Amino acid sequence: MRCRPCLSGGRDGTGDSLTPVAPSRAPLIRYLLLLLLLCPAVCAGQRPSEDLEHRARIGLSQNLADYLLLGTLNAELQYSLHRSWTLQAGARYNNWTWYPRQDIQFESRRQTYFLGARWWPWYTYSGWWAGAKLQYEEYNRGGIVSPETEEGDAVGLGIGAGYAIHISPWLNADFGLYGWGGMTRYVTYACPYCGRRTDAGSKAFLLPDEIRIALQFIF
Repeated sequence: MRCRPCLSGGRDGTGDSLTPVAPSRAPLIRYLLLLLLLCPAVCAGQRPSEDLEHRARIGLSQNLADYLLLGTLNAELQYSLHRSWTLQAGARYNNWTWYPRQDIQFESRRQTYFLGARWWPWYTYSGWWAGAKLQYEEYNRGGIVSPETEEGDAVGLGIGAGYAIHISPWLNADFGLYGWGGMTRYVTYACPYCGRRTDAGSKAFLLPDEIRIALQFIF
């Protein structure tokens, strides 16, 4: 919040005042000091009460963007340890195979589990956040961009950031982006349904992980 007093007044340059004479410097300085003292109090009044901060312990999220990824089911639970820290745990699940036509098949099947933490510079469940998580994923994806299909088990570290907006005392809109990297043991196939192996082994990876457009329920 910016405090900016508005003062007006002036002279015609001859010594005769055309407008009311400006107050002396001493009352003006006292006025500015009073505003400087009041500003922190007013700004502090915009923050939630201590009681609200202590009651907002648990957040349960549903990421709507995951449902757009071939109907991936998901849930995330957060617990507030401190005014600026939450622990999080969650899972995503998709076991669907899609057949747009009889000769076309594509899938992005997976089960994903993660544990992590978020740091909130202001206070938990509001404003900017940065997070990190350990993640395991069993996946089978292919036929979307090319006929080649890959399945495997991946383990790695995810890092992300975002912003949460209060809709009501018990509901947030949570936006963010995550990427992750690590190691995977994999097998690739020539197409989703032929079963012909083309490669297998272990490799490092660095991939986008999650776009968050989530509803978060606060308890």
